[in-house]
Amino acid sequence: MARLPDPVGHLGPKARRLYDELAAKRGRIDGMYRSLLNHPDLLEHVAQLGTYFRFGDSTLPGELRELAILRFARLAGVGYEWCKHEPVAVGLGLSADLLAQLQNGEKPDGLTPVQSLVHDAVEYVFRAESLPAELQAGLEKELGLEPMIELVVLCGFYGMIARVITSFDVPLPPGCPDPFAPEP
Repeated sequence: MARLPDPVGHLGPKARRLYDELAAKRGRIDGMYRSLLNHPDLLEHVAQLGTYFRFGDSTLPGELRELAILRFARLAGVGYEWCKHEPVAVGLGLSADLLAQLQNGEKPDGLTPVQSLVHDAVEYVFRAESLPAELQAGLEKELGLEPMIELVVLCGFYGMIARVITSFDVPLPPGCPDPFAPEP
């Protein structure tokens, strides 16, 4: 099992500043961000993009962002991402039924047209395949050019996060069972 050391007990000045900034914005630092505190320069760049998507001036609506993140988490089988983002998705109005179907790997019933486009686009990005022309045209019509591009970059960002979580065996958040574990 690969694990990075927990650096919090011996943070240098830059890492301490980043820790404090991230904790103030996110409430607490655990998981992937805590692991990346071992490389403060890299964490600073990763956190800037994550903050842009989650708390910044992103043009992608929050409910679509969370749908995309949860779809990506399911495809990648990364329960940590699911555990961190499911409550955010609920807070943004995604229904329990929609989330349950998504968690089971199904395309949820009752998606709006734009949600359906986002759901489908995430799979193409996950598989590293070109978006079909009609899907790209639909996304651009429903979202606009910049939010469509952000959707693709968001998936790439969460792909990177998934690799860090998986490569270094970042544990699930406390109190969150593996959302993708097979039922006994």
